Amino acid sequence: MTSTPPAPLRERLAPRVTQHFPGFERHRELSARLGDRTRVYAFRDEDCRDWYRRFAADVLRAVDEHRYLPVYRMADGEFSFALGPPEEFLPWRRLGPRRALKRVLATVTGRRGRHASGSPNYRVNETYSRDERQSLLRRYAADLAFIARHGYLALGLDDSPFFAPFHPFIENWLDGAGVHLHAGNYVHFYAVYALLNGPDGDRLLRGRRVLVVNHLPPERRAVLDAALRARGAADVRFLPISRDKAMLETLDPGAVDGPVDLALVGAGVGAANVLRQLEPLGAPCIDAGFALDLMAQPEMRWDRPYCVPDGEFDPERIRFLPADALRRLRSGA
Repeated sequence: MTSTPPAPLRERLAPRVTQHFPGFERHRELSARLGDRTRVYAFRDEDCRDWYRRFAADVLRAVDEHRYLPVYRMADGEFSFALGPPEEFLPWRRLGPRRALKRVLATVTGRRGRHASGSPNYRVNETYSRDERQSLLRRYAADLAFIARHGYLALGLDDSPFFAPFHPFIENWLDGAGVHLHAGNYVHFYAVYALLNGPDGDRLLRGRRVLVVNHLPPERRAVLDAALRARGAADVRFLPISRDKAMLETLDPGAVDGPVDLALVGAGVGAANVLRQLEPLGAPCIDAGFALDLMAQPEMRWDRPYCVPDGEFDPERIRFLPADALRRLRSGA
């Protein structure tokens, strides 16, 4: 007897959950005040905090049990790696003037740009040519399928203007790539920020032997070592990787001296390749990305949401809202 294949992912997910994480009530209050009604794509119609708590409890159990559990984040950079930039796959009616111009120029010149991940402040800036990206897509899909079987994919699936252009295209791509998403292996992208920066961050790090896997010069490595120890880590070790070609990296986890309780990875899109190779560590391996930078450079916490918990939150210092929203906020409107 054959089982019925699941319905397409785009049909099983719908934007139905208001984004809300424990320890970030002031974020929720601020969003409500500004009229933000962003809904997150979820398999269940439930309180987002309950969804998050299941994820956090699983990660914390895995630390205590010394169990491999990869967590990989996917947002606009990863979506664009899978699909190409929005100007290549969006229908004309959904292209704004800038993206429409990019499509016209690419068509006229016959050129397609390089793919880059990261931001000016981000310590990982991968760059791949169009040919490199095409040759790596099959491996990338296999890495994602592996992570989905063993851990979590944390995806920016919501109806905000930032992520909405990628739907339903990324859901269709995941289905076609054999990446099976369900309620037990999917959380929202920002759940990882909430885990690392919120109330659960103390239990996650305190007394743990932490391995950091990324590209850092020695002076930055020393700063991050001190920052993690200040947050309670018992030991901090580093496994260096390529700055801009993490998807091509071959690691030797056996080179890590002694047992590890938790691995934090900063490798951009290539973190999928890195996470898969860390399985022999027998520990949770989290694609921490930007969260690693802000541990060493706290001022960056104000650049993205869910990086500053309630006890330290100051709406006057945030920089992650659009300019018009910041003006309304600071004018008291």
